[in-house]
Amino acid sequence: MSIETNTPDLLELELGIPRFILWFVMLPVLPVTLIGLANLIGGEILTALVLLVGLNGALVVGYIVLSERTRLRLHAGSGLVSVIRTSRLGTRRRDYPLDALDSAELDRSNTSKEDRSTSRVVLVFRNTRPATRVPLSRWSVSDGGPAQIANHINAWLRRHFGDETSILGRHLSG
Repeated sequence: MSIETNTPDLLELELGIPRFILWFVMLPVLPVTLIGLANLIGGEILTALVLLVGLNGALVVGYIVLSERTRLRLHAGSGLVSVIRTSRLGTRRRDYPLDALDSAELDRSNTSKEDRSTSRVVLVFRNTRPATRVPLSRWSVSDGGPAQIANHINAWLRRHFGDETSILGRHLSG
């Protein structure tokens, strides 16, 4: 996570797996390709196909899935919340009204094998019934990063909408 801009008019942050970790995902592609080509030259067609197409294909699909980056823009001037997802397959953008954004919350899940919980940040829009919940990433993590992101978003919303005792109060009073 990195905060690009944090002004009274604009909060812009980006979420994604660090790029150096993505390179570790792709590191096995070269040796697998070389071993697959050696098998192909040696006449082991089926083994070569499994290595070249199957294993390399799985590594590339994993890279594409993990390389998705999400940029969140809370822009007071335009009154929009923009969630922009960029991956190797393209860019998708969804806009929501800023005044409908209630808060950022953590979506927690527990792993069955250990007493560790993972979480991810979801934006909560309570102007719909039931509330619209927009996750900022497809995966959950076990460190404190999602809580920091939610705290930054909620602090910006409090500054933008005033120091109300609850962010929900602006929807109930208006």
